[in-house]
Amino acid sequence: MIRFWGQPRFSRKPLAPVGYELFIREGSANNWKVPNDFSKFTADQICELLMQTTPRLPKNIQNISINLDIDQFIDPKFCQTLFSVKNKLAGIHLAIELTEHATVQGTTEDQLIEAARRYNSANLYLILDDVGSGDNQLKRVQLLDPYVHEYKFAVQNFRPGVTLNKIMPKLTFWHELAKKNHKLFTIEGVESKEDLLILSHYQVDMLQGYVLGRPVYLPTQNDPLGSIAACSN
Repeated sequence: MIRFWGQPRFSRKPLAPVGYELFIREGSANNWKVPNDFSKFTADQICELLMQTTPRLPKNIQNISINLDIDQFIDPKFCQTLFSVKNKLAGIHLAIELTEHATVQGTTEDQLIEAARRYNSANLYLILDDVGSGDNQLKRVQLLDPYVHEYKFAVQNFRPGVTLNKIMPKLTFWHELAKKNHKLFTIEGVESKEDLLILSHYQVDMLQGYVLGRPVYLPTQNDPLGSIAACSN
């Protein structure tokens, strides 16, 4: 059995929940775990779960994003299936986050560009997750930039043992690039009130992290575990 867990995303000003990033978990009511292999989930499975989950979301949640690894991202079936359901999600706006996970061997730049173009043509909002980490480095960002709407920078990828101040040069680089390229910019990994104080004065669009909200279980329409409360800070 699979379910989504959702971590709230907050606008910076005002500091308020604007959506969820969705994470797939598998198991049962008493034993949910992170899957070892996300590629085993088909487009149909993910979209069916979306259809079953979105009617139970809090009314203040109007935006959701799901993560796709490279092999899923370049598979036309995923784009086609997500496009087929995006207008059926009870008024919820759907975005795609391309993860920083390693590129599948043999994947070409042309395949990446063509995939990004497909999502753009389907009016599916595209986010580059964890820029500056993994394979989402400057080369890929520049390659896909015409089709991307948002960059996310994950502070937690440079921790533990590194203070937020030491991360600032990297964060500043990506923030400035986002402004230059007219992209929205989200900072993930806001883990303390001190982080929040520093970053709230940093002119970003959105914030995400444990101090604002941890991932929560999202029930489906037929789930006996009840509903979830609206996000709050």
